Amino acid sequence: MTRLLSLCLLLLSASVARASAGPETSLDVRGADGERIPTRVLEPEGAAKNPPVAVLLHGLTRRKEDWLSEEGPTHGGVLKDELLRAGYRVYLLDARRHGERSTPEAKPGALAKLAHKGEPAGYIAMIADTVRDAHAVLDAVLEKRKPPRVLVAGYSMGGQVGILLAAREPRVTHLVTMVPPHIDPSMEEIAPSKHVAKVQQEWLLLTANQDDFSPVADSRALFEASPSRLKTHKTFESGHVLPREYLEEVRRWLKEERKAPARAR
Repeated sequence: MTRLLSLCLLLLSASVARASAGPETSLDVRGADGERIPTRVLEPEGAAKNPPVAVLLHGLTRRKEDWLSEEGPTHGGVLKDELLRAGYRVYLLDARRHGERSTPEAKPGALAKLAHKGEPAGYIAMIADTVRDAHAVLDAVLEKRKPPRVLVAGYSMGGQVGILLAAREPRVTHLVTMVPPHIDPSMEEIAPSKHVAKVQQEWLLLTANQDDFSPVADSRALFEASPSRLKTHKTFESGHVLPREYLEEVRRWLKEERKAPARAR
């Protein structure tokens, strides 16, 4: 749990993303408990009637606008632009207790600190509710259409949420997770290691060999536990904050996936 608290402090100290994006709308969707889920929708280049969709998930202490900025730690604007050029409709949402959903009485860092002290209930609820919210967004997006691809991508905590979402949602066809943190298996509901056996999507896992928040052995075990027959694992010479070059690996993977014929789901 010490790793979890350190991760929170690391990402909190990173620069705040500066928002800049092209044409966009918002999605009116609420979680299972009725809470509004702030969601931005970025329209792709081209005029496809049924474009592929991508849901992007931010890291701990961050916000959805990370995907609009080229600054670290995510450099998410680069990936967002790549997806829009490739014809994806992109959805960005704030996790519980983050961004527009910030709650002074229960900040993500404070919840991580409590979890470190042996009181994980608040942290578990935050992650579990975020997974349910992402699922609600997908339900709204896919209610009346069946896109050729449904991509979920997440950085750090977003990678954790992405794995949990893919494990419960077979309509997700592609998964990209960047440095998902190792979560103690005792937090069974939100520990990726407890759910990755249900991840069968085409999966790109990016990790680092000097990542204190997800040791090499844990990352390797997570990857090997997935039954997906179309999965790729790339490790960088870095810590938890990946070098900007990680985006080239994502770009190559997306390019190869676009060349592949659509697969039945």
